[in-house]
Amino acid sequence: MRGMNAATAQPPTLAGLSEEELAALVAAGEITADEVVALLEQQLDPEAQRQQEDQDRRDAEARAVRVSALGRRLLTLAQEQVQQRQVIEERWYKDVRQFNGQYDPGMFGDEGEYGSRIFVPLTRRLCGLVEARLFDMLFPSDERSYVIEPTPVPDLDEAMGLAEQLPPDTQMQSPEGPMVTAGAMKDSIGAMMDEASKACDAMQREIDDQLAECSYPRHARDVIHDAVLYGTGVLKGPVPLFRTTKRWTQQGDGAYVMSLTRKPLPQASRVDLWNFFPDMSSTHIREAEFVFERHYLTKQEAADLQDMPDVDADALRRMLGTDPTTPTNNYRERLRAISGSSGAKDRRYEVWEYHGPITAQELIDCGCAVEDDPLKTYTGVVWFGSQGEVLKAALNPLDSNEHPYSVFTWQMDEASIFGFGMPYEVRDNQESANSSFRAMHDNMGLCVLPQVVVDDQAIEPVDGSWRMAPGKFWRNKRPGADARQGIQFIAIDARLKELQEIFGMSKQLIEEVGTLPAFLQGTEAPNYMQSATGASIAYTAANLWVRRAVRNWDDDIVTPLITRFFDWNMQYSEKKEIKGDSRVRAMGIAALVELEGQAQRLQAFMQTAQAMGLPPSNQMRLMRQFARAFKLDPDQVLPTEQEIAKMQQAEQQQGPKQDPLMAKVELDKARLQQTQQIHQEDQALRREEMASNERVMDRRMQLEMADTAARLGITQDEAMRRFGYEREKTQALLADKQADRDNKAQMLNAEMQFAAQTGRGV
Repeated sequence: MRGMNAATAQPPTLAGLSEEELAALVAAGEITADEVVALLEQQLDPEAQRQQEDQDRRDAEARAVRVSALGRRLLTLAQEQVQQRQVIEERWYKDVRQFNGQYDPGMFGDEGEYGSRIFVPLTRRLCGLVEARLFDMLFPSDERSYVIEPTPVPDLDEAMGLAEQLPPDTQMQSPEGPMVTAGAMKDSIGAMMDEASKACDAMQREIDDQLAECSYPRHARDVIHDAVLYGTGVLKGPVPLFRTTKRWTQQGDGAYVMSLTRKPLPQASRVDLWNFFPDMSSTHIREAEFVFERHYLTKQEAADLQDMPDVDADALRRMLGTDPTTPTNNYRERLRAISGSSGAKDRRYEVWEYHGPITAQELIDCGCAVEDDPLKTYTGVVWFGSQGEVLKAALNPLDSNEHPYSVFTWQMDEASIFGFGMPYEVRDNQESANSSFRAMHDNMGLCVLPQVVVDDQAIEPVDGSWRMAPGKFWRNKRPGADARQGIQFIAIDARLKELQEIFGMSKQLIEEVGTLPAFLQGTEAPNYMQSATGASIAYTAANLWVRRAVRNWDDDIVTPLITRFFDWNMQYSEKKEIKGDSRVRAMGIAALVELEGQAQRLQAFMQTAQAMGLPPSNQMRLMRQFARAFKLDPDQVLPTEQEIAKMQQAEQQQGPKQDPLMAKVELDKARLQQTQQIHQEDQALRREEMASNERVMDRRMQLEMADTAARLGITQDEAMRRFGYEREKTQALLADKQADRDNKAQMLNAEMQFAAQTGRGV
């Protein structure tokens, strides 16, 4: 640390400097005249110089003692929190065993005692379903669950309202003093609001990129898992993570040279709940005066701590020079024993991270430049080892002095910062299900074979074994007596039906206590789910518990986390365009809608708005809601703002669009003309066909008349007079059919003309 290294530095010497050089140093302000005189006196007086060195050494030793006392004090405070949390940790062990389908140690005293040991793992399935359901509702399409918007200014809103009501050339009193017109005031306020909106959008994109860099959804999923299983999930951020980026640049000779750049980037990460030790007297993270976080690091990971700025390298060497001090009965070994993988040796270094109040003198001893004023309080960050050796101390990186931890609870505990998880809620019902299921197996085993009562004075087995077997021989020890009186069989009644009912009730209670209806678990939906209204009501009722959890997520995770990222960027970012007066608003409960019925409600809303002649204010926002309702990513299926602007520009270049009604009329007229032309061509073809048929008929009749005249021995004229009426009859029939077709064609043409005039289509 800077303070520790500076304590051992030698005082400057003026030996060999001329008077001109000394005068130049004094003129440059690097040293005062009094300091020059004092140093000259020390150099002229070896005894004074030796006394000064002794004083500096004593000061360094006293500073090292105070720093060591700081480490021991924090280590003692951390161990107190560990002891106070033992009861809660025992509850967590029970939760883990219940989640893994294991009984607590000592549940069955005699291992040789008759009875089933079956565990029905209903808790694991319930936790998995609840966890998946909650994450699906919180992150429907990896879209942000927050928005950064400008902080409302009542004075500006009031001035904008007045400026909009007055004529543009009306004189108004500006806040600065001079008179301005209402139009200028309106333009100025509008420009300020636009600039604030642009800064909010830029800040929002910057935070989105930072969260994407640290894989925020993955860490959030782990936090949700911890909250469902243990009752509490912890998310930490922002914390500076030094990342090395490489860039290849081409030199003048054409060669490429790689340059490495290290810069701190904020990140958010999940904190292992077993290593999170807040102020145990608090009931909420906002009330916690301090927070300890424990790290188990390998030797390489511990050595990498030297990359952090202002680390005391000597203290780090002393810690690495000793053997790891990980406790033998720590939580890692107990969890491995529960999962059946015990026996692995854990050789890691225990390193603590402290966030909380620290005195100005302690910060000064650790090398931090602060003002030693009793009226000022400081919050700092201290890293120390398992023996109390302080590795690093620094001020809180955020000027707001907030802890970087956010705590999300599944069921809040009014007396503790740690909540209750799903296994704890259904523990009694899980035990009831296990007991009834074990009783079913035990009863089934007892019912298979009866209990046997034997009088050994009356009978005995020939082979000497009292075990039952088919075809076994028995010896009657009382000749003449009935051997059947020496053995009796007592059957155990079966109670499977009653036990099944108890098990079914226990399983149903687990689902009801877990607030997850059966149809959300993949079970066949009830009858009322067959209609859209019934399904919407059922999903709304089923999502009530999700609404509570999402509200807690918004209040405990999203809002404080994004606010800290906002403060970080305002304090450290070099981008001027993202900075402004803004506020963070969580949108989790707004995004939490019953997606299964949202599309229908949006469609009904659009139809109602169109019927009233009210177009939506933002159609793209509505389309994004449609996409999310179908669980689609809006950024993947909808155009961006730039693409929409290009499409609008292309439409403007094409000229004004034609009226849809006029376009329909023109289309109907074109269809009418085409239809009339087709009918005319069809009529011409039919007339030509009829004429051809008449000619063929005349020729056929002439041939028939000639044939008839030859057979009857008469002339063709006489045959014509005798059989001519048949020809007239046929011609009349053909004329009637032609008239009927002409009449239908005229009616069709008239109907099409009327339809085209009225605009109802063909």
